[in-house]
Amino acid sequence: MKKRFGRLSFVLAVFMLLTGASKNLTVENPELYIKITDWSVYATWSAVAIIHHLTIENTADIAYKNIKVRVYYTSTSTSKEGTIVSQETGVLPITLPPRSKNTYLKEGFPLGAGSQFMNPVRIEVLDATPVVK
Repeated sequence: MKKRFGRLSFVLAVFMLLTGASKNLTVENPELYIKITDWSVYATWSAVAIIHHLTIENTADIAYKNIKVRVYYTSTSTSKEGTIVSQETGVLPITLPPRSKNTYLKEGFPLGAGSQFMNPVRIEVLDATPVVK
């Protein structure tokens, strides 16, 4: 069984190398290679939310730009506390070099509506534009 699995893995690896499948994966699924490890959102009453100080890691061998993200918010009211009540989607005007980790948007960037009565709890990368030469 181990030999069969080893052979199958080898054949699959050779196929991916010959067809360029691994390169296509980085182009077609950038969200698999972009990790946001730290971030902050500032919002006052019912106003524009400002996302800032994002630490982003790009584990791919290609650069990405225009990172599309979604931020999830929970309520701070006692009746809905901990329940996701809102989400905002936006495109961050950043270019990530290949194999990099850095902090971006230190001055802030508007990302939809926010409120001091909502806690930003999760952020996810939805898409990005690959920078291929």
